[in-house]
Amino acid sequence: MDTIEGDFNSYTGSNPSFAPHQQPVAGPTINPNPDRAALLEPNKKLSLGRSLYRWKWELVWMLLSLASLATSVGLLATQDGRRLDAWTAFFTLNTFVSILAQVSRTALAFGISSSLGQSKWNLFSASSGSLALFDAFDQASRGPWGSVGLACRLQLRHVATVGAVVVITLLSYEPFVQATITQYGELYGEYSGSGPRAVIGRVQRVDVGGFSQLSNTANPILLGAGLLPTWSMQADYGLTTSIYNGFYASIAQEVLPSFTCSTGNCTFGTFTSLGVCSTCVDVSSHLVSNHSFGRIPGTAVAPPGHNPNHTYTSYTLVGSSNLTISNYDGLRNTTDGVGDYTGSGNQIFQSDTLSTIQATVFPQDTIYFSKTFNSTTFVVFQIIQSRPDFLNNVSDWRTTFPIATECGLYFCANMYSSSVVEGKLQEKVIETWSNRDPRSYQPQDVSGTNIGDELHNDPLYSGSRDYVRSDLQLFIPDDEATQAGLSNDQPRRFNVSQATAQTTMNWITTKFAPGQINIPVQATFNITSGFANDGPGEVIGNSGDLNDTFSAVASSMTAYMRNMGLETIPQYGASQTWVLYFRIRWAFLAPPLVLTLAGCLFLLYTIRETQSLGLIAWKESTLATLAHGLDTLTRSKLRDAYEDGTEEKSAREITAMVEKSWGGLELCEVSKEFHT
Repeated sequence: MDTIEGDFNSYTGSNPSFAPHQQPVAGPTINPNPDRAALLEPNKKLSLGRSLYRWKWELVWMLLSLASLATSVGLLATQDGRRLDAWTAFFTLNTFVSILAQVSRTALAFGISSSLGQSKWNLFSASSGSLALFDAFDQASRGPWGSVGLACRLQLRHVATVGAVVVITLLSYEPFVQATITQYGELYGEYSGSGPRAVIGRVQRVDVGGFSQLSNTANPILLGAGLLPTWSMQADYGLTTSIYNGFYASIAQEVLPSFTCSTGNCTFGTFTSLGVCSTCVDVSSHLVSNHSFGRIPGTAVAPPGHNPNHTYTSYTLVGSSNLTISNYDGLRNTTDGVGDYTGSGNQIFQSDTLSTIQATVFPQDTIYFSKTFNSTTFVVFQIIQSRPDFLNNVSDWRTTFPIATECGLYFCANMYSSSVVEGKLQEKVIETWSNRDPRSYQPQDVSGTNIGDELHNDPLYSGSRDYVRSDLQLFIPDDEATQAGLSNDQPRRFNVSQATAQTTMNWITTKFAPGQINIPVQATFNITSGFANDGPGEVIGNSGDLNDTFSAVASSMTAYMRNMGLETIPQYGASQTWVLYFRIRWAFLAPPLVLTLAGCLFLLYTIRETQSLGLIAWKESTLATLAHGLDTLTRSKLRDAYEDGTEEKSAREITAMVEKSWGGLELCEVSKEFHT
């Protein structure tokens, strides 16, 4: 006969008048046969309605558990992905979910406890079992610890194991529900159409510099088109300072445009602005070498006792500029009679020339930029640099061909993608255009064709005498703007005034980089002018990457120009703040759902089983145990066992079963001879 650890046996009987019965029947199930059911059926079997009524509170608690869990799921679903600051209730979401989870767990535990209490009557009405098993059911109906003992005894051989396991795992019910609620943060942007919350500089027209016309009768030039005015020019201090800053920022830090971002995180999207761009081109193939003997032209007078006449080699960049770099032949600073020497007065013995620099505002005098027509280039630096092999005394000057480069600065229109992250500007130039409108920068109130412009490829500067001109205008072609994804609200035409262009170019050629600048090892003193060069010579001559150097200058000038538009036509952006959102991890809700479903099914199964056995729902009632408990003989055995301290052993050895006696149902001992 099958048993559960010897605790209970399947049993049937045929004589309703006495117990124990004469014949045990083997079988692994607890379902009684019709005779057994009839034995246990009371005189008047309870109807389904009356039976359910005795379970009314358990059913109410089951519905409450389901409703609480459903409310939790609905609440979590509505808050998933929503901002934390959108929750305005007095209590937090976690508090509400915790309360609902506690209600659901408590209600579920109440129903399962009643079901476990009733299961012992159902089991012992259909089968025999030890009193220890009966006690285990009773303990399980009181809490998790008793459920652990019952689960260990049953070992999945009875449906009551489900109830016991649910009671045990209900301890994790609320933590799992709470674990579903997490948070994540991301930047949230709010567009600032006006005000200072999120703005960055951009500019559409630049008009700076002092540019005043002198009397037409003072040194006039009479052309076929009329009298050519003479101008007094004063470059804008801010723009010239930006050029200085650009050259020295190339060895320090990048110059960035001004912006306002109150939150420290902003996005400005894509936008356009007038700016300055740079291009550097290697023209070393245009160098021509020449070997001579004597003193290098343009060097200082040698100190007494030194012979300045030696063989030397000159490298000249062919073209209108004829930029030349010369050094005595041999390794650097090793030729007899040549060395560093500081004299007195205006006599300085010049060391080897490492770089030669010359700036021009006439692109037609250059090699690469002379090919451009209708250009926006306003200055070109021609640079000849010694190669590292000569600088490091690896090869001599005669056999070491220098490097020639032309770097130009020109007005351009840039398309930017800008953002501020944690207070730091991150900006990228997406597209660049330098298309000059041929109808712009034309002489005003002048009839006929400007012959000078045609001969010089429409230059931006022609000296102190020039016509009054319209603005230089750059434009972005519509098809290219569409291809780049430029929105229609962004400007596509940009202006540079005549005053801006000509005063800046005049300052470059007369003050910033006048004439040819030679960069020796130490001395940078100009013998002719009598003062040390304060221009870009040292930075350019020592630059290891001219592209980076001139790019920094262009960025500095652009930043200054864009800052001028910060107050007038800024680019508004979205001010971003770090916003926290609810994130619901639905996987953690699976255990509570499974527990609730299993608990409800166990309750319904117990109700159905009780009805089919014709039993009254006594559940975990102590009064029912007292009224229908052990018969007199068995109680006497247990009393003796308690006196001897062997009550647990006796409980395991005594096998009982619910029988119908003359006084009603009673838990009676079954003789051992009927058990296998």
